[in-house]
Amino acid sequence: MFRKFLPLFAAALALMASAPLLSGCKGTKVEQISRVLADPTSFNDRDVVVAGRVVRTFDPTSGLLGLSAYQVEDKTGRIWIVSRNGAPSVGTEVGLKGRINRDLNLGSLGPITGAVLNEIERKTR
Repeated sequence: MFRKFLPLFAAALALMASAPLLSGCKGTKVEQISRVLADPTSFNDRDVVVAGRVVRTFDPTSGLLGLSAYQVEDKTGRIWIVSRNGAPSVGTEVGLKGRINRDLNLGSLGPITGAVLNEIERKTR
C-alpha cells in the first residue's frame, strides 16, 4: 500500500524542499523558464525570479575573476545565467533573481542567442 503513495509523497517532498530557496524573495513570483524565453521583452527593466537545477557551467577564468555562466533547468526549459560570483556546481538546486539580457558570446561554447539572465541574487540548497 505504501508503494501506491510513494510518487505522491516524493512530489510533495520535492516541493517542500524547494520552498526555502525562494524564501528570501517574498512576494515575488517565480517565473517558468519557458515563459521567460518565449517573451523576454516583456521582462525588460524588471527583476525576474527563476528556480531550478544547474545542468551546465562555464568558467573561463577558473574562478580567478569570478565571472562565469551556468545553465539552469526547470520542468519547462533551460536558461543561461551570467554571474559575477562564480558558478554553482552542476546538480545544485538554485533560486535566483536577475535581469534579462539579449545574446551572449561564451567563447568556446559559442554564441547564445535569445534571453540570458544576469544574476543579481542567488540562493542555493
